[in-house]
Amino acid sequence: MSADPFQQTSNCYSNTVVCWHQSELESPLLDSVENTQAHLDAEMTPSITDTIDLQNWLPSVVKLFKERICRQQKQLYIVTTADLPLLKTNISDLEQILVALLSNACQYTPAGKAIVVCAYATANTTQLSVSNSGVEITANKQTQIFNPWQRGGTGLGLAIAQKLVQRLGASIRVESVNNQTTFTVQFPHKMTAKKGANSGNSDDERIRFLMC
Repeated sequence: MSADPFQQTSNCYSNTVVCWHQSELESPLLDSVENTQAHLDAEMTPSITDTIDLQNWLPSVVKLFKERICRQQKQLYIVTTADLPLLKTNISDLEQILVALLSNACQYTPAGKAIVVCAYATANTTQLSVSNSGVEITANKQTQIFNPWQRGGTGLGLAIAQKLVQRLGASIRVESVNNQTTFTVQFPHKMTAKKGANSGNSDDERIRFLMC
């Protein structure tokens, strides 16, 4: 079976962003990222579905950013809810979305402020959000934030994240108020599955992990 060109190029973007932010080098990777954007435009095809336990999966991705965030004297949290269901989606695409959102938060969070990764369930959705404090995006810029070249670095991270979200059949939004910016990916109920017997915990009970 031949490799999916969409998957190859989006994986390339994910690996590029992680290495770039961990090393803090502005290396000449722009051409490969531009190629990724072109393939995303051309290869919007259905992806393989995995079943993901977000409570176990989130720390494995977030830890890629832990060293840099802690070194820059920022705080990093993971917050989930006790009633969080399993998520049925493509794990590679989801990882690249989270990497892009964390990369953006890393870049724009001042020292002493916090980055919070949160996963929670509502009546009809499962939501995954990345928030960072100490910054606020104007209403005008919010309308353009998912357009290419609107942010620093490669200028494509959020644009690619949005395309990956759309590929999965989910939606993404940005909210910025009171010096806090939050990007939220919303998955419809049809993309979830029950984890098992109810644990008896309250639906709004929070499980909070401090990474640094």
